[in-house]
Amino acid sequence: MNKQYLSQRFIAIFMIMLLAIFQVVSFTPQNVEAASLENGATISAVDHNGEAVLPLTAVNIKEGQTAYDVLKEITEAKDIPLDAPIDPTYGPFINNIGNVTLPAGQYWTLSINGEPATVGADGYSVKNGDSLLFKVSGYPYEQVDVTVSAIDQKGNKILDETVSVFKGSSGYDAVKLAGKLANVEVDASIDSTWFAFINNIGNTELGETDYWSVNLNGISMMEGLSSYIPKSGDHIELRLPKVDDEGSGEEEEPDTGNGLPEEESPNPTPTPEPNPEPQPEADPVTKETVNATINHLADKYFTTNGIQDHMTAVALNIVGDELPKSYIEELKKEIIDRDGVYRNVTDYEKIVLSLTSANVDAKSFVGYDLVEKIYNNERMTIQGNNGVAYALIALDSGNYEIPSNAKWTREALVKYLLNEQLESGGWSLAPNSKESIDITAMILTALAPYQDQENVKSAINKAVEWIANEQDNDGGFSDEYNGGDASETTAQVIIGLTAVGVDPTGEQFTKQSTVESASNHINLIQHLLTFKQEDGGFAHLLADNESDYMASTQALLALLAYQDYLNEGKSSIYQFSQPDTEVVVPEEDSDNKVETPAPEAPVENNKPVPATDNEASNTDNSKVNQNEGNSNVELSQKAEGHQLPNTATPLYNLIVIGVVIAVIGTAVLIYTRRRSQNA
Repeated sequence: MNKQYLSQRFIAIFMIMLLAIFQVVSFTPQNVEAASLENGATISAVDHNGEAVLPLTAVNIKEGQTAYDVLKEITEAKDIPLDAPIDPTYGPFINNIGNVTLPAGQYWTLSINGEPATVGADGYSVKNGDSLLFKVSGYPYEQVDVTVSAIDQKGNKILDETVSVFKGSSGYDAVKLAGKLANVEVDASIDSTWFAFINNIGNTELGETDYWSVNLNGISMMEGLSSYIPKSGDHIELRLPKVDDEGSGEEEEPDTGNGLPEEESPNPTPTPEPNPEPQPEADPVTKETVNATINHLADKYFTTNGIQDHMTAVALNIVGDELPKSYIEELKKEIIDRDGVYRNVTDYEKIVLSLTSANVDAKSFVGYDLVEKIYNNERMTIQGNNGVAYALIALDSGNYEIPSNAKWTREALVKYLLNEQLESGGWSLAPNSKESIDITAMILTALAPYQDQENVKSAINKAVEWIANEQDNDGGFSDEYNGGDASETTAQVIIGLTAVGVDPTGEQFTKQSTVESASNHINLIQHLLTFKQEDGGFAHLLADNESDYMASTQALLALLAYQDYLNEGKSSIYQFSQPDTEVVVPEEDSDNKVETPAPEAPVENNKPVPATDNEASNTDNSKVNQNEGNSNVELSQKAEGHQLPNTATPLYNLIVIGVVIAVIGTAVLIYTRRRSQNA
């Protein structure tokens, strides 16, 4: 009897422990990390408008596979129709991919690494690192000229080529083609999630922590090379971090005159104390100074340079300048020509901001509801927090109504951003990347209308404190990816702070130089004004000594935001009508992941991310594309709205298993007890 009792106890304890283990495991997702493909390539297909038919996808290449083999395999896997009859003599001929209506005189063309193929799709054997693009195109092929340069740690140019790439090709294609023309090897790997990652260029010797960062037109590129579609005149620059003249990146021991390091020298030579000249106080900022600078920018710089982008149109509308009819007419034509279709959600967001600032209803512009294109966008998070933040800003700019069944309601957007805040208080552009001043400031602007909620206000306060701690003693924010202290970052911070009611000239954002004898105090507005040039524009970096268009646009927006702050006007400069809808994100839910369309992890720059690459960060960046909401961050399997593979343990299945084990355990106990009683 005693043995039976012990047996029963053993069985009971064993079943309880087993059940507990399964329950714990069921609530612990088992993540599977993406990895570089041993022999990989990327493939995509777009129509004549550049809209994806086959989303950008990383694929494993089998030996001897042709471009047609890969296309057939992927379209079958993704259930995309492929009309490609086989000719007995010439092989397969691609009539159509998907259900695209081909314009007259256009057909499907294959581009390989930025160049139109000289053989049929079944005549090209795919190689590791290849980029395959099928696109609807006419003849002659449209091309764009892109300059590609690569600079090593000592400033030596390894690449400096201007290439003509097939229109619709990626930034990665441009780099590959530049390497081919210069006979310089571009060593790249294809990642199952993050697409192309540049390992090295030429025979450059890399340190353990060295990697190739990417700038676009002087701006830190907050997106992956595989996802960015270059425009004619673009400059893609890959750069390694600088080192000292000897190339060691390490400081030398001071010379004591006896061959010993200073701490070992019997008579160490004293290091001379610096004797810097005291710096003068920065010019005080007055309303008159701000107003005069705004007028100078608008009346001189932008009158000369015109409107080159939507955010400049927004700024000039706020100033009160009437937009030229040509701008609106060109915008109408562009939208009609594109049939209202844009690749990135930020394209819609910038246009909506531009139209709303001009009192034009973006819900009905040349027959298109551009607002709906935002709140029902399948690619909302492909550009990371950038796209989500600017979605809120654009939707709130005209207090546009969002249906309750929208993919992205205001509640969902706010909740998503709250969930993405990092422990430090800042936000990054992409998952697994470091905080970005630009992205954090932008999100402050987005959350400003909702700061009456305690959880939102708490997130804002934490972010403001983090930004203040990151401000350097010169009043700005130095970042190696921006090339240094960029005026656009300071401008973005001013816009964000004023939106949430924080004074950018207050004590929290006024710094004193740590240099002895210096008495210079400088705040954010004073620092921004140091970038002003004689022509009325603003420089990207102080060392540039010339105006930059994007920097000037951002400076104008920042000064307008500060002008509103001084006049005790509206909070965000992007709100052109007051919100009348209440958006509440329950505090108890703010720590849970948003239950909206699954977020895609964007690629950050070309920076290594744990177990993968890239995005980088956008984004969130010097003349940061994030600042305008125009960085194009894109993910692998999630690109074009395609779901990422489910790499976590299925919670439901494990719970069911646990329940089954509990039932079996109970049955065993009952059976054992009855048997012992009968005995």
